[in-house]
Amino acid sequence: MKTKIITLLLVAFATITNAQNTLDAVVVSEENKEALIGATLLLKGTTNGVSTNIEGAALLNNIPNGKQTIVVSYIGYQEKEVIYNFPQDGGVAHEIKLSTDNTEIDEIIVEATRGNRTVANLPTRTEVLTDEIDEAASMEPSKIAHLITHSTGIQVQTTAAGSNGAVVRIQGLNGRYTQMLKDGFPLYGGFSGSLDILQIPPLDLRQVEFVKGSASTLYGGGAIAGIVNLLTKKANKDETLLHINLSHIGAKDFNAFTSKRFGKWGFTNLASMHIHDPYDADENGFSDIAQVSKFNFNPKLFYNPNKKTELYFGAGMTKENRKGGSINSINNIWPNFTEFYLDYQESSRTSTQFSANYKIDNAKTISLKNSISSFDRYINIRETILGTSTTFGGNQLNSFTELNLNINKEKQNINIGLNALTDKFTEDNLINQPLRNQEFNTLGLYVNHLWDVTDKFALESGLRTDKVEASTLNTENGGQSFVLPKISALYKMTPELSIRLGGGMGYRMPSLFSEEAEPYGYKNVQAVNFENLVAEESYGTNIDFKYQSTFGTDNVLLSLNQMFFFNVIDNPITLNENTPNNRVYEQKNDSLLSKGYESQIKLTVDKFTWFFGYTYTDAYLENGTDKNPLTLTPKHSIKGDLLFVVEDKWRI
Repeated sequence: MKTKIITLLLVAFATITNAQNTLDAVVVSEENKEALIGATLLLKGTTNGVSTNIEGAALLNNIPNGKQTIVVSYIGYQEKEVIYNFPQDGGVAHEIKLSTDNTEIDEIIVEATRGNRTVANLPTRTEVLTDEIDEAASMEPSKIAHLITHSTGIQVQTTAAGSNGAVVRIQGLNGRYTQMLKDGFPLYGGFSGSLDILQIPPLDLRQVEFVKGSASTLYGGGAIAGIVNLLTKKANKDETLLHINLSHIGAKDFNAFTSKRFGKWGFTNLASMHIHDPYDADENGFSDIAQVSKFNFNPKLFYNPNKKTELYFGAGMTKENRKGGSINSINNIWPNFTEFYLDYQESSRTSTQFSANYKIDNAKTISLKNSISSFDRYINIRETILGTSTTFGGNQLNSFTELNLNINKEKQNINIGLNALTDKFTEDNLINQPLRNQEFNTLGLYVNHLWDVTDKFALESGLRTDKVEASTLNTENGGQSFVLPKISALYKMTPELSIRLGGGMGYRMPSLFSEEAEPYGYKNVQAVNFENLVAEESYGTNIDFKYQSTFGTDNVLLSLNQMFFFNVIDNPITLNENTPNNRVYEQKNDSLLSKGYESQIKLTVDKFTWFFGYTYTDAYLENGTDKNPLTLTPKHSIKGDLLFVVEDKWRI
């Protein structure tokens, strides 16, 4: 009997042993055969899985006999199911190839850098918002202020309490050092700077791009702190959006966006109306939110005569009235001794954009761009009960023309461009003092080179030269030239961990318009004297580390990002506010410095996403041994979001 039991146990053991097979596999990228470290192999229908090592190899054990399905997954790549019959003959490792998944979060083409690269493969530090646009459009349908603040290290700073004017500050630097673009066109800034983010509705946006740090190599002066590029929707599909918003604090929004495609032609249009009653949150008799009435109309016409040619023509029209200050004054009630202040502003903008792209061959594309923008603004600030007022107004006329050649190959991208910009401000003759007209004419030539040196290392370098002729009615600069180099590098240590390092130079010409002069309504602010003032010139650098992993699961994504930044602006221009009757721009400080770091955590678990961002900023004016912190620049800033998303159904 004992012999029979031993025999049965030996047979059972042999059967079990025979049923437990192994799979020896190597997981690589289908595009370049690069080993994928941390890829997951899972026996379908079980919890039996294993991850690949630094050579992309893995050994999956305990596989039963018969036909079995192995599920192979890796972040940024399409999941793949492979079927094997077990037991197998021989001990040769199986090579499993995964193809990239263009639907992943990092597979977003960045247009601001013109390099035709995704966020993950771009040496220049760039952040992109896409899904957040719908959320921001629901919360603030009349302006992009809330949308802009989704990125860590970016602050929307109020410049005038009465009118609620605001500017965008990146890495602690003043708003005049950030350049705002729409579809790559520099339509904003200058006289309109404090109203721009308040007048742009987000409903027709498809993507928002942030380049933090010097971007002057591609876009010239004014991009010392970085750029914000707003990309509008194209006529790729038929779409109609209607958004009506009513708020208990007095906001009324009526927005409509339509997109239509018919053959070779396409059409989009955004029409929006925003009305806001004055709102006094603390009931002290003064508005915390100004009374606003605003209208936007932005049509675009697209034409694609063939597969090689893309054309579009767009226009924009904005008209706005805003009143801030005493609630009684806003409501046209006769003022008393404490409630007389009133900030009244009218503004209107008309702009056109034209773009033509022609694909010479599979590698070369030539493009021509042109935009013209006319901005009128009138300011009237009642300062006393007797009706003493500050008035200021004028017209800013801008034009931008660019010719660009893009050579895009598998491993390299070369951008060569020539552009011309004009900026002319003509003051209305409202008061008895010299007019503060100013004019800038800029001619720039640039080249930018992107090179994927290896599968793990990419390098971006650029060089720009600008010549700027600037003048007022009484002074001129005689022409000033600038040479602006930049360099950035990306190194992927592992598929999860990457490092970016970059730096560049920039400049900004002296101008009448700044957030320091805005609260005064430009009262007694003297015209720029180009005989005493020179351009502000800058250099800056940043380094960041990014880690991203799914931990071998389909419903978890962890992203960590740590960035350090350092910026220096030589000969910073400041407004001397100590003499109210003669406010003069001057250059009395040696440097303006901004340094610090940004920390970001983003965790997605199933339908929940948690985001946390912290920014430390140390920004100050340096004069010898004296250091004066920049006003209205927080040292510590924290941002956070918790989202619950069911695609196409819920977003909370």
